[in-house]
Order: sequence, then C-alpha cells, then structure tokens
Amino acid sequence: MNLGHWLEVFEKTVITVGLGTATLLLFTNVVARYLFHSGFTWVLELVQYLFAWVVLVGAAYGFKAGTHLGIDIVVEKFSPQNQKRIALLALMLCLLFVGLVFWYSIQYTVRIYEWGDLTLDLQIPQWIPYLAIPTGLGLMILHLLQVGLDILRGKTLRIHANEAADALKQVEDI
Repeated sequence: MNLGHWLEVFEKTVITVGLGTATLLLFTNVVARYLFHSGFTWVLELVQYLFAWVVLVGAAYGFKAGTHLGIDIVVEKFSPQNQKRIALLALMLCLLFVGLVFWYSIQYTVRIYEWGDLTLDLQIPQWIPYLAIPTGLGLMILHLLQVGLDILRGKTLRIHANEAADALKQVEDI
C-alpha cells in the first residue's frame, strides 16, 4: 500500500473517530448533568481539542476530495489555457499562505513543547492538541501539491468543487 492510502486512512479515522467521540462525550456529559446533577469537567476541553483535529484534518481532506467552495464565473470566460494559468496561480497563492502558516505553526508548537505546559483539565502536554495545526496544514500542502500535479497533467482545472456542474449531472442522471 502506498503513502496516499495511509494518509487517507489516517484522515478518515481522525475525522470519524474525533467527531464520534466528541458527540458521545457531549451527550454523556449532558445526561450526567441533567439526570445525576454532576458532570465531567474535562469533557469540554477534550471536545475542543477533538474538534480542532477534526476541522484541520477535515479541511485538508477537503482539498483531496475537491469539496472546498470556489467562485469561478469569471474564470470560465477564459480559454482553457488561461484557465489553467489562473488555476495554477490560485494554487500557488494557496500554497504560499498555507506554507507560511504551516511554518509558523511548527515554530509555535515547538515553543509550547519547550515550555512544558500542561492543559488545564486533562493535564496532558499542551503541545499535543496544538500538533493538530501543523498536522492539518501539512496534509493541506500535500493535497494542494497533488491538485497542482493534476492541473499540470490536464486532469482538472480546479482546486475546488464545481457545485453547478455536479447539480446538473445529478439532474441528468435522474
């Protein structure tokens, strides 16, 4: 099995287990609070960290799956060659932004690791939840590079979803 397969398994596992666990924890905490007049003080903190992992890894997976929204009404007026250039420019701008935030998130996470602080309720090292940021951004970079290769190879001209075309295809399939 290749790296792409393992990344997809990792991403889907983080998203599914993280969202499922957060939902179960919140439900359990609500039941404990209303039925037994008690609760778990650490649940909200853990749910925040789980959602951070789910959102950041999910956003990266969105580039792979092509589910991010984009407005391309003006771009579609250009020739396919110019559409390709515009798509590559947009991709480069995305890579620049994500790359800069990725770099700074690594520096910040290392600094938190060096400080040795623990989270308030869970009492785990603070750098563990913060690791979600460089992990998610690193995955975004990998997926954006894959999209760039697909654009260069002529497989696609988009770094986002095409909702209108998808909706028309669904209507045609009916």
